[in-house]
Amino acid sequence: MISSEQVSDPVGSGGVLAIALAFYLCGCVALVVHGATLLTLHAFAAFIVLAVVAASNQLVPVLTGAQPAPARAVVILAAPLALGFALLLGAFAGVHELFAIAGPLLLAGSAIWAVWTITRVARAPLEPQTRAAVIAAATAFLIAAAIGAIMALALGGRAPAGVLSLAPAHASLAVIAFASTLVFAISYRFVPMFALAHTHERRWTRAAQWLVATAGGIGALGFIDVWIMRAAMALAAVAVIAAVGVHMRTLRARLRRRLDVSLRYAAVAWGCAFVAACCAFAATWRSEVVSACVALAVLGWLSLSILGYAFKIVGFLAWEYARRRLPAASLPPLGAAVPQELSSAMLILLAAGALCAAIALAIAPEALRLAAVLYAAGAFGAVSVLARLGWRYASVRG
Repeated sequence: MISSEQVSDPVGSGGVLAIALAFYLCGCVALVVHGATLLTLHAFAAFIVLAVVAASNQLVPVLTGAQPAPARAVVILAAPLALGFALLLGAFAGVHELFAIAGPLLLAGSAIWAVWTITRVARAPLEPQTRAAVIAAATAFLIAAAIGAIMALALGGRAPAGVLSLAPAHASLAVIAFASTLVFAISYRFVPMFALAHTHERRWTRAAQWLVATAGGIGALGFIDVWIMRAAMALAAVAVIAAVGVHMRTLRARLRRRLDVSLRYAAVAWGCAFVAACCAFAATWRSEVVSACVALAVLGWLSLSILGYAFKIVGFLAWEYARRRLPAASLPPLGAAVPQELSSAMLILLAAGALCAAIALAIAPEALRLAAVLYAAGAFGAVSVLARLGWRYASVRG
């Protein structure tokens, strides 16, 4: 059970998560209309970053015992990031002058969030392994943002074009060292929680989160030699296998016989993570596989992980908001609030769309739009489920 003293004000996190989901839907539309462009990729990047900012505002106090933050804190932290990404999308859409504004703004917002998060976590009393992973991820995020800001200036003609060769380092730090490390770290708590499983951590249980963080760091140096990148991607694949092994042992001990909807999304996401790591390894020989790897990592691994966990996070945020607003009201139980069949149908569309997009990008570019439509249908359906879930509690009357 979670003490109310560990819960940050849900209004701020809920608002930032809503903005993140709006960027996600923009990315889906851009994928259909424009294809796999930098505009599309950075719309999804905005979704991932803002979703992490929103979720971490709730999860850091619960998991680590840090002090909860007021609603205005997460809104203030998210504002420069949301505005920076909006300007960056405008720059990729053709207003190149915006690169010179978007890059520094995103760097400033990233630095503020990273320093604030590291400071909070460093002073927290619980979960040293989780706290260390959050600090490592936040550090990687800050470095990735710095590289991204320099590349934005280069795209706007304000820095040497040669810095664009750092794009693989930027991607490795952002996708693997930052976002993947965080998903690995929180999954050690979420999987047992959602499966109702009692587990005991062994000496090497948390090895996977450090393997993937190391893989992201090594991958950032891949521009030095291709074998460095190959080693990093092989390590990432091993990290996924190690994490899945831990989670499989957890699920064998579960009390809930039927897999929770969040765990079904997570299972598909982990499958995408492994295939993406294998594709990244293959891409060091066959460059045409790079786009397929990115599609599986962004559309499959990270987006499905966030959406799956969002069913619980959105439900809890809305439930907590209703509880604070109407303490005496009778609230519907969270366990029955998510429509299982509909959310599972959306998962099928999302998984099929991500896989088909990866295949199309690798061998049949003409089929990308069909895959994008399939994925977008699943995305809009999943977001509508989340919106209905939030409204179910927000509309409760005393």
